[in-house]
Amino acid sequence: MELLQLNYFLTVARLEHMTLAAEELHIAQPALSRTIRRLEEDLGVPLFDRKARQIRLNSYGKAFEAKVKAAMHLLEEGRREVEDLSGLKQGRLHLAIMNMEQIREPLQTFLSKHQDINIQIYQSSTEDFEDLETNQEIDFHLTSLPIQQEGYNEIPLIREKLYLAVPHEHKYASRESIHLRDVSEEPFVGYKENSPLRMMNDELCRQAGFHPKMVCETEEPASIADLVRSGFGIAIVGGCKSGEELNLVKIPIEDPTGERLFRIAWQENRYLSKAAIAFREFIVHYFEDEGATDSEVKKALMLR
Repeated sequence: MELLQLNYFLTVARLEHMTLAAEELHIAQPALSRTIRRLEEDLGVPLFDRKARQIRLNSYGKAFEAKVKAAMHLLEEGRREVEDLSGLKQGRLHLAIMNMEQIREPLQTFLSKHQDINIQIYQSSTEDFEDLETNQEIDFHLTSLPIQQEGYNEIPLIREKLYLAVPHEHKYASRESIHLRDVSEEPFVGYKENSPLRMMNDELCRQAGFHPKMVCETEEPASIADLVRSGFGIAIVGGCKSGEELNLVKIPIEDPTGERLFRIAWQENRYLSKAAIAFREFIVHYFEDEGATDSEVKKALMLR
């Protein structure tokens, strides 16, 4: 049994399609089929159910896939640890980020100081937080969503208040604060349905007794600001950037009050490379004055 076989198997198991797997692996389909057949012969059981050109991972395959993923994860951690012990300068860092808005500037600063570190960024979705085991390469999750799974530590970075963003000519633009129920009939723009921040904003509206009338959905915070400026609708936004920067009026939401706690989280039993530890220390210090309380940070740091 070879590592190449296991890598090929994981790709076929994920796609459940031999042709697509061969294309992704950049090998000929017959060669891939022979490799999978040899692996099944070594194990003495079929890993896939085959019907015509369709393949489906069977019960043997699912059990084997779980063990292969765990083994590959351990091997990757071993490689990272050996790199650290050998004193290699070039580190690797894998980050899952829910929203680039909060992390763009500190990430650029970190990269400018550590140009030898190779950073891989994954865009997180709601599904990713329902099953964090799907990508065991991740060193840190940077997210406003609480992580419910056991075995994770976290440090709060930003306690971000929520505002109602309106264009300067809006009838409520002169308000010093606002009750969300006052805008229950207004058109809203925001993130796409089922995105983490959209779900949080919808919940805030639900607490105010209404469901927002969404007239436009997008994935980018900058697009939301553009839509509000253009008069398409209003939006619930965070406090990372001021209204002046966005050329909008940001009205504090008085009732119901809401906030997002942006955090860095990681698996407590995961080996963290020197590059990962350097990043965690940098990001915590960067946000020390951005809203997370000293007691929260100190308590979280004790969990390292």
